[in-house]
Amino acid sequence: MSEWLTTLSHWHWLGLGFLLLVIEVSTSVGLLLWTGIAALEVGLLLLLFPFGWQGQWLLFALQATLTTWLWWCWQHRRDQAPHDAASGLNQRLQGYMGREVILLDAVAQGQSRVRLDDTVWSVICDEPLPAGSTVKVVGADSHRLKVIPLSPESSPD
Repeated sequence: MSEWLTTLSHWHWLGLGFLLLVIEVSTSVGLLLWTGIAALEVGLLLLLFPFGWQGQWLLFALQATLTTWLWWCWQHRRDQAPHDAASGLNQRLQGYMGREVILLDAVAQGQSRVRLDDTVWSVICDEPLPAGSTVKVVGADSHRLKVIPLSPESSPD
């Protein structure tokens, strides 16, 4: 085993790098991209500056960790950035936040219904209210909207 380690050349690293990239392209795992790039980097550096097998493995470990960490930082920053209009896709309830609606039924056991656009939604409310009361959507719980009553002076006429 140690004989094989001492005979590692840049071709071994380049081959490993390309193999990892081929596996990445065919399976879309995600992590193999950065380890493949790290192996290619080690192969290229070994071509320019020959060094021992211990340094090769150490450099590979450092490069794989560094490239993966840099990608994670970039992706994390991208995930935190403001999104465009398409980012609300599959988050329909978030678009209803702040809307004022009228209860179709009286609140019974904390539940009622409202009509929003072309759909009737179940709502939950902490206060007993009669049908026809104006409420404001303030949250969502699974498939139900959370509403609070609007004071009579702020309700639209």
